[in-house]
Amino acid sequence: MNATPPLVWDEGLECWVVADPRLARQVLNHPGFTSGTFERSFQLYMTEAAREEYRELTEFLRLWFVQTDAPEHTALRRPVQRVMSASYVRSLAPRVEEITEECLDALAASPPYDVVPAVADGISGKVMAHVVGVAEPPGTLHRWARTLSLFIGAMYRKDHAAEAHRTMVEMTEALSRADAPRSFPQETPEDRARTTATWAMNLFGGLETTSSLLASTVMDVLGEPVVWDAVRAGQPGAAEEFVERVLRRRPPLRHLGRVVAYDQELAGESMREGDLVLVSLTGEGLLDGAGGSACPVTGDQHLIFGFGPHYCVGAPLARLEAAVLLRRFAARFPDARLAAKSPEWGPNLSYVGLDHLYVELGV
Repeated sequence: MNATPPLVWDEGLECWVVADPRLARQVLNHPGFTSGTFERSFQLYMTEAAREEYRELTEFLRLWFVQTDAPEHTALRRPVQRVMSASYVRSLAPRVEEITEECLDALAASPPYDVVPAVADGISGKVMAHVVGVAEPPGTLHRWARTLSLFIGAMYRKDHAAEAHRTMVEMTEALSRADAPRSFPQETPEDRARTTATWAMNLFGGLETTSSLLASTVMDVLGEPVVWDAVRAGQPGAAEEFVERVLRRRPPLRHLGRVVAYDQELAGESMREGDLVLVSLTGEGLLDGAGGSACPVTGDQHLIFGFGPHYCVGAPLARLEAAVLLRRFAARFPDARLAAKSPEWGPNLSYVGLDHLYVELGV
């Protein structure tokens, strides 16, 4: 039985941590908890001087629509939902197949065979470059995403803020030339700033967590002979079913943030307006379960893509990429196995993923 309290105050981070999955669903779908966590984190973890020096960066992040609530969030999310519709994602399948084959070619050509840069970063980067219409290679896109994730996870570090600011400038320049933002509002400086932030957020959201899912899928399937046999045999639904298991077992994102909207009680604790809340997607505390932690299922739904009005718009695309990779990897390298060298996990406490995953291809 999990000994982690359902709700606990973390003195070091000055925030509440919600560990119980049912309580997590309540917080994520309740108007008493707002989404403007970046603003509160800027206040808690950045000095006044740093906030002033990096004002352009903090304003850029405030404009991400995941930092808003209804009705503003509903209005800003709607056009992105149309772009990322189920029919659009289905239409991407042939391109995802092509990209996957290109990345498997790159893997086979570059011993020792490290799945993370060649395949996980390669597929997620090329797919998002296609969706957004930017020309930058996967290595650049993932450098941007990792830099921003480091800043979001440790805003008190000035070096992270400086790197994130440079990344913001590079992303803004790239997005000014991109295809997808052109169909979004551009009439005023405010429109352009919001559109750029929206597509920067979409780009960011489709990189690190998807790469983590892709690498974990390969690692886990090579450790489960029965599933591996089913995928190699082309058993209908085997790949999709296993991807869901990986999502529950190794959620790439461990926490979502919220802010207490007004004084209230929850699970017997008194919460004050403005308190920061970290909602665990793994059912554990902040430092539990290094190297990936299982995501509990409440009812028939896990929480890895969030819950309620902020449910991830990119979830169908991430699932598609992982299932395609699993099928194509099995077809290309049916005798693949994990290499003797252990997988290496990244250091970020919120964005959990592999830095390196070495395999033997059996070819």
